[in-house]
Amino acid sequence: MSPKTSLDRELILSWHALPDHADVLVVGGGLAGLELARHLEPAGVTDVLVAEAGAHDDLRHVYAANDPAHADRIWTDDTADAYFAQPWVSATEPHFSEGSGIRRRLGGRSLYWHGVLLPVEDWALADQSWPESVVRDLTRTWQDGPSLYARVQADLKEWSERNRRSAPEAAGVDIGRFHLVEPPRAIRQVDVGVGRWEAYSPLSYWTEPGTEEGDATTRNGAVRIATGVETVAVLVSEGTVQGVLVRHPGTGEQKTITARSVVLAAGTVESTRLAIQALHQVDAGRGSRLSGLVDHIVQGFNATLPAESVPQELLRRARNGVFAFTPGSGPSRSNLFVQLDASAAGDVLLEAWVTGEQLRSRHGVVSCEPGDVYPWPVTISTGLTARDESLVEAQREELQQFWFEWCGEFGLDTVPLEFTSTFLDPARTLRSVHAALRSAARPDPGGLPVTWSSPLGTEEHEGGTLAIGDVLNDRQEFIGLSGLFAVGPATIPRQGSANPSLTTLALSRRLSAILAK
Repeated sequence: MSPKTSLDRELILSWHALPDHADVLVVGGGLAGLELARHLEPAGVTDVLVAEAGAHDDLRHVYAANDPAHADRIWTDDTADAYFAQPWVSATEPHFSEGSGIRRRLGGRSLYWHGVLLPVEDWALADQSWPESVVRDLTRTWQDGPSLYARVQADLKEWSERNRRSAPEAAGVDIGRFHLVEPPRAIRQVDVGVGRWEAYSPLSYWTEPGTEEGDATTRNGAVRIATGVETVAVLVSEGTVQGVLVRHPGTGEQKTITARSVVLAAGTVESTRLAIQALHQVDAGRGSRLSGLVDHIVQGFNATLPAESVPQELLRRARNGVFAFTPGSGPSRSNLFVQLDASAAGDVLLEAWVTGEQLRSRHGVVSCEPGDVYPWPVTISTGLTARDESLVEAQREELQQFWFEWCGEFGLDTVPLEFTSTFLDPARTLRSVHAALRSAARPDPGGLPVTWSSPLGTEEHEGGTLAIGDVLNDRQEFIGLSGLFAVGPATIPRQGSANPSLTTLALSRRLSAILAK
């Protein structure tokens, strides 16, 4: 049976039906907030309200709703996405500037991500910034059973196989010393056209019958979702959360909703703004900024290769699409990803990139301008540490090695990659390279690679400002502010090279058990 494309009316609340109180109020209906809410219900919490600023009129994953080329454009070009919003300004352009923002819709980034499920690496988890109790829950055992990582991976494997249309082709590719395999992913094909697929979204808990918790019609109705509701402030009295102040985006009308517990899950920057405002109510002298903002450091290159330069087997697989990776090793500790596709003319489109860890530091800052009216304006600034700069150089060497191996494997002229600009001031970005490839004057095939760097903020992996063990205790509750919790990439002390989705899902499940006690 296919998933529904709408939600039951009993689940969605209009502005005029907003309650005056909720036991647990979750700010944000994206990957983290909805995953938390779906586990609060079976855990026995009977009154959960999710407040989401975006609409609920489209619940489809972008790669299921669009052909692959347009879906790629929606991801890399914010002008192509009607749900894109940027509620901040950047003091360090191009970083956290053009192409950096949030996806203001129910489901949030869970309707855009590529489903990659990689845990934070052992070398990052070994850092003392991670509380031992959290590392134990993630990697060893949780609630006297398997670890959170193991449980989430098992559940998403079951989700991926439910209603599967066909078995995916193995993505293993050997390029010299680089052995690339298909990364673990929570995706499945959909039956609406060639090349259409979807990644896991917690929305499936309410849209798909027959899940492990039971059919949607038999659930206890503990969760209600209010869409089109902007949370402008968390309300605090004597160091304890009282609730939130929400606003109707059209009329500007405001309401207060009280709550026993409030969870910030609105995306890193929005959650950080709400946290700054709340902490300022507790102690006005503590300032109006939080540091530690990071994104992954990502660089890569694209090349359009003549079909005759690629073996027939690899050419055949490129026509079906290849997405593969090799785990980070060596000085860069960066994951290398490779995507192969075929152009309309039959040439092979090669995209290779490396994803590495930016360290939390004083350079990454979310700051607010205090005032009498909420929400406070937000400014972002960022930069690199000396270790980050070393990572940038190590990544470029790894990309160079991969390209040389590719040329040697297929007999191409070895043309060195040219990184002629600094990472903080890139000559080309992924967005600009993709725009050139989509244009009528796209480069002719010839094997000449074009390098690029992703400005910080455009990978949509930003986090670190509300880190567990620093701003939060190991219960994911704000230190010195009772009843206020957070979940999502903002809470991750060190991301490592992995995308934050698996850890976000695991920490959401962990917090659901904490709040259910």
